[in-house]
Amino acid sequence: MRDGVGRASGLVSAAVDLAMSIASGNAPAGDLSSLGAEPPRVPRDPAQPVAELPCVVVGGTAPWAAAPGEDRPHLWATAPRFWVELPGEGGEVELDRATLALRSFAVVPGQDGPVTLDTRCEATVAGPGLELVLQGSWLAVAWLGHLARWPDPGPPVGR
Repeated sequence: MRDGVGRASGLVSAAVDLAMSIASGNAPAGDLSSLGAEPPRVPRDPAQPVAELPCVVVGGTAPWAAAPGEDRPHLWATAPRFWVELPGEGGEVELDRATLALRSFAVVPGQDGPVTLDTRCEATVAGPGLELVLQGSWLAVAWLGHLARWPDPGPPVGR
């Protein structure tokens, strides 16, 4: 088991490095072949949010969590800050990334085929007084973890 975790180490970093090299135009052509016509992009400046990589808060125990059937908040992350954008005119809730920890990471049920940068994943993130259940592409969750400096979780559960 430990050997498998060791081999998975660096998976998130490798994906983020690849996406960053694609965004800057430095990726070799061979790296682009499996990403399709519009590969996901991360910013050259990690202080900027990535509009294409939101993590949607689909559940949890935060006091501002949406009730079932309501619009869902989005978790955004940059190098200097993490925040939740509440739907409508709800405003923003700042989060302290230093107190957040990744509790679980899994492929969303019903996802077929191999795990790719676009595979829908679910992560549970906990901090003092809150637990957030997030959904987003594998790259969105990886980017969030990269910015939070969480240990590499390896491949998502379910694959």
